[in-house]
Amino acid sequence: MQINRHGAALLLLFGTIGNLLNILVLKEHSFHKKPCAVYLSWSSITSLIFIWSGFLTRVLQGYSVNWPNENQVACKVRQLILNVTWAMGAWCLVGANIDRYLCSHSSITVRQLSTNRMAKRVIFGMFIFFCLLFVEVIYCFEGSIPNVPVLCYGRNIPCRMFNDWAALLFDIILPSICLATFGLMTIRNIRTRVVQPVRRPTTNSGSRLLVRFNDRNLTRMLLIQVCVILVLDLPFGTYRAYASLTSNIPKSSYRVAVENLIYSQIVLLICVTHSTSFYLYTLTGSVYRLALKRIIRRLLLF
Repeated sequence: MQINRHGAALLLLFGTIGNLLNILVLKEHSFHKKPCAVYLSWSSITSLIFIWSGFLTRVLQGYSVNWPNENQVACKVRQLILNVTWAMGAWCLVGANIDRYLCSHSSITVRQLSTNRMAKRVIFGMFIFFCLLFVEVIYCFEGSIPNVPVLCYGRNIPCRMFNDWAALLFDIILPSICLATFGLMTIRNIRTRVVQPVRRPTTNSGSRLLVRFNDRNLTRMLLIQVCVILVLDLPFGTYRAYASLTSNIPKSSYRVAVENLIYSQIVLLICVTHSTSFYLYTLTGSVYRLALKRIIRRLLLF
């Protein structure tokens, strides 16, 4: 209860501030015409919806308020929103990485695929796909299910296994693979497209240093994205599968208490992945910091 009351509330606060600031920065004039910023903006929007629809109930549980998980309608609607926004948050990051790959490609035809119109179409297509994929929660999930980590849960083993494995595959494993793959392909494109100056050796040396810096920056951002998604989200998918497989096994009150404690800690890790994108971008991207400074100056002058 203390973890839900204080830990979830703290992450909810930092996640809300971070995602709102991220949306503001990405709407700034230096970003709003870039397709990559469209993906990142929607990733922040869906992450904001995710943490409020998911972690507000955790905070309420810390004060023994469980009606969102006990009410049948609230349980189904909230679970559908959670599944769709979790997937959208991860795959919008994948879309941003794919757009970065398209922009760095040597072919003009491929680079022309990187447009705001294309980005909006892809985001809409992903939204429809995940709504259709997770619409099963309307039937499968019910409130006040006993012997499971949270009262709002799948009604039977087939429903639980489908939802758990779909979440593990589409929210964690596939996005991590795509992030790593397109990130490495982007770095390869940048290296092959380098044009070295001939007349001035000093410029040639500076260009090489700039290329190395960009490579390190892209690699660092890639590794941070992959590690955050994979390392922090994977325990949740694994534990959900364990909870589904052992839901029909008799458990002592002590075992249930231990599992609930572990589940509360694992759930907080998911909030971290959806709450820290702004902080990671500002730490790893100088352009983000400059845009943030301009927004702060305008707010102070206003």
